[in-house]
Amino acid sequence: MSTITTRLYTGEHVQIEYLDEGPRDAPVVVLLHGYPDIPATWDGVLELLPRDLRIIRPFIRGVGRTQARTADARSAQVAALASDVLELLRSLDVEDVVLVGHDWGARAAHAVAVLEPRLIRGLVTLSTAYGPGSGLSEEEALEDISVAWYRYWLCTEQGARTFRQDPSALTRWAWRRWSPSIRISESEMEAILSATSTDEFADDVVHYYRHGAGEAEGAPLYESLQATLDAWPPIAVPATFLIGTADGCETLAPSRANGAFFSAGRAVRELDGVGHFIQREDPRAVADAIVSHLEGR
Repeated sequence: MSTITTRLYTGEHVQIEYLDEGPRDAPVVVLLHGYPDIPATWDGVLELLPRDLRIIRPFIRGVGRTQARTADARSAQVAALASDVLELLRSLDVEDVVLVGHDWGARAAHAVAVLEPRLIRGLVTLSTAYGPGSGLSEEEALEDISVAWYRYWLCTEQGARTFRQDPSALTRWAWRRWSPSIRISESEMEAILSATSTDEFADDVVHYYRHGAGEAEGAPLYESLQATLDAWPPIAVPATFLIGTADGCETLAPSRANGAFFSAGRAVRELDGVGHFIQREDPRAVADAIVSHLEGR
């Protein structure tokens, strides 16, 4: 890879910080990180990919310098995250991309594939499944809710207030519990905490989970896009989904029940003993999935 260039896209409603490396005319891979994380989470995957690729890694809202610029764009709903990705891709005039997303990035990637499938050559998502979860049994649904307690805690005033006072506490807890087989270094943790020490981060996290739980309104700016996404349309691009069997905040059941939502086909890989941050724990599995879509397999 060539030297990484940090760039800033500034649009009417949003500014997006992103990393851009590789030849301008090379096949494009877009990597979307999740919560609580940063684009450096993909470093191990990049080491295993072919060198002749263009790699684009945006920061999500509230992380780094990515933020809404206008009051009507203040939101962290999935439609807003997807809109950011689409706006960046259009500004860079790229298409036929392999789109990869983890956690929040998976939600955004699924949404982009729904809204603009013509831009996507292949879709690779990690940990967070697509769909409303309607195919789950009562026991599976309760198990899924139990590992996601923090989402509902943030829907309470006490939870939101506690989180806003010290977002780093939940970040550190998540990295200890969600991928129990790994421990990132203190310098890696400090990089995450530094990038998430923004004025927007805590509010964006709270809004993301409250909107997802139906406890907060979305921004009118994204109303049309959100209405489309709320119908859970089929994803019409070839897809691969990776999930670890030791994930501390996601369960296996949703991805086992949602095959009908992928009209162009979807492969599922359950990675034995791997936790939530698959790109850190098993970068080879992620790189192989990306290469498979680059090669049209």
